[in-house]
Amino acid sequence: MNPRTLTSALLLAVIGLALAPATLASDPARTSVPTRTQINQALKLVNCKADRKAFRTLAFAMRDVQDSGEAKAGWQPIATEGEGDGMPPGGMMGVIAEMRLPAPVRVFGHETTRLILSRMSIVAAFDDPGVARELTGTLELEGRGAEAPPGGMRVLHSAPEEHGDGIEVIALVADRIESDPSPISVAGCLYTTR
Repeated sequence: MNPRTLTSALLLAVIGLALAPATLASDPARTSVPTRTQINQALKLVNCKADRKAFRTLAFAMRDVQDSGEAKAGWQPIATEGEGDGMPPGGMMGVIAEMRLPAPVRVFGHETTRLILSRMSIVAAFDDPGVARELTGTLELEGRGAEAPPGGMRVLHSAPEEHGDGIEVIALVADRIESDPSPISVAGCLYTTR
C-alpha cells in the first residue's frame, strides 16, 4: 500500500468520530470526574508519547463502556445513533468513550476540555473547526490537498508487529469533523495495525 493510500485509509478511521454525536449521558450517576493521573495518561496517548501497547491497554479496559452505558475511569459513554457496539452506520470504526476534563488543558497549543477515544485513536476535540487546518501545518502533517477538507497525518512509527504479520503504525492526525450542530476539529494519535 503506498503512503498516500495509507494516509487516506487511516484518516477515514478518524473521520468515523463524526458519525457519533458528541453527547454525554445526561444522568449524573453515569458521569465521573477524571483524576489527574487519568488525565495525564490520556494526554500522553493523545500526544503520541506512549506506545501501542499502552493504547491497547486503555482501549481494552474501556471496551464495555459503550455497551454498559456506565462511566469508567473518567471516561463517559457516547451515543452512536442506535449502534450499541460503537460502530456507526457505514462500518467505520466508532467512538468508545469521551473524557470531559474538569478544567481546560492545552493540546498542540489549543485549549480543550474533551478527549475522545475510538478503537484506533485518541484525540482532543476543539470547538473551532479551523484548528484542523492550522495543525496540519504546525504539526507538519501530510495534507489531503487543497480541495479536500482540512486535515492530515504524519506517521511517527511504523514497524512489523512483534507477534503477528501486520505493521504497527503510530501517527499524529488532525481532521475537521462536520458534526451536528456545528463542525469541530480533532487532533491526536492513531494507534493501529495494517
